[in-house]
Amino acid sequence: MSGGVPRPAGGTVATEATTLVVTTLATPASGGLSGGAIAGIVIGCVGFVIILAVVAFFIVRRIRESRKNHGEYRPQWEEFHHAKDLPYLQPPNIEGLI
Repeated sequence: MSGGVPRPAGGTVATEATTLVVTTLATPASGGLSGGAIAGIVIGCVGFVIILAVVAFFIVRRIRESRKNHGEYRPQWEEFHHAKDLPYLQPPNIEGLI
């Protein structure tokens, strides 16, 4: 007996063979996105920015329209603006009035 495998006395030996098959899937070496996926992302981002710009435009327009209709009243500025053009008047002496 050589090799440590017992053999039957009848003379026929049955053997089993096991075959291991390993398959690998072909993947891109870079592991990145495809061109179509990148194009889709870029188009989506550009569309999103355009939508934001349109919404911002309408919001600013609405704010300007409401200010036009209601007007702005700034009495401090108007009073200061007109008062600076007036000549200086000496205040009256109040000693003799009381």
